[in-house]
Amino acid sequence: MAVDHEKIRRILGDKEESTDHGLGAKSLQRAVSGSVPTTLTPYEWEQWYAEHGVPDVHIKPARPKNIPLALDNTATAAIWLGRAGLLPFVGLTFALYVNSQNQPLWENALATYTLSIICFLVGAWWGIGLIRRSPVALLLSNGVVLVAFFGQLLLSTAGFFVLGIVLFTGTIIVEHYHPLFQSQPAYYARLRLHLTLVASFSLAIAALLS
Repeated sequence: MAVDHEKIRRILGDKEESTDHGLGAKSLQRAVSGSVPTTLTPYEWEQWYAEHGVPDVHIKPARPKNIPLALDNTATAAIWLGRAGLLPFVGLTFALYVNSQNQPLWENALATYTLSIICFLVGAWWGIGLIRRSPVALLLSNGVVLVAFFGQLLLSTAGFFVLGIVLFTGTIIVEHYHPLFQSQPAYYARLRLHLTLVASFSLAIAALLS
């Protein structure tokens, strides 16, 4: 017969710490102490949270508001990659101005880059549209790509640069007002506006030089 050490100590009034170190005794001790367990099944965790609440150590702290945005790695990468994406717009337009003897080369390079950026921007709409189950976003994305493709194919270079300005402006208007894009971070909306202004200004200068 097993000896109940705990009962014997209570009868004798012995306050010495229990010498029972079995798994059952340890489990009972944790339950009585109220300490946060470390090894539970998902179902047991759900029950434990329901009875005790979610402990502070299990809550991921939010990023404090006073931490600069630059400390957010994703935001930093997006901002600097976006700014780097302006270099071909500015550089090729400048090359078109200072090296007019190679005008067809610079015009073609700028037009090709403009087409690729337009496709890149609206290509992201597919991912958002699939996640949000919005066929409208998929149709808009394909429509913009087709307009840009045939615009480069059929229009003059200057005409395509103007079309590029229209498409850049149109995409940012859609992203600003369509509810599908309301979850965009505020910094990205500002970044898109700044990039659109610089790219459109470069295309406007290029159209005048062509």
